[in-house]
Amino acid sequence: MKKKYVLFFFIFICFCGLSYGQSTSSIVEKKIKYFSVFPNPVRNGKLTITTFNTVEKEVIIYNVLGKQVFSKKFTGNRKQLDISQINSGIYIVKVIEGDKVATKKLVIK
Repeated sequence: MKKKYVLFFFIFICFCGLSYGQSTSSIVEKKIKYFSVFPNPVRNGKLTITTFNTVEKEVIIYNVLGKQVFSKKFTGNRKQLDISQINSGIYIVKVIEGDKVATKKLVIK
């Protein structure tokens, strides 16, 4: 019984610490405007990335273990990528646009 209380207390302290750190007004988020990834889930091996800006971007796809399985750079605000070589599963898509970063969960069937 004591172990459950200790675990709960530890999680509570960690959560409060994280919440406190995120509530400061000095943090400025740099998000990518109008970022979208579709279709999701991917069924035909084609993934489209769209953003507002036309500057160079890098798209990186990671598996759930954090291993990079795909990377592509492109310029423009829309790009269709061939990801047919990636196995079915759950992935994280990361797009880097200058000093801005966006991530999304991606399902490939």
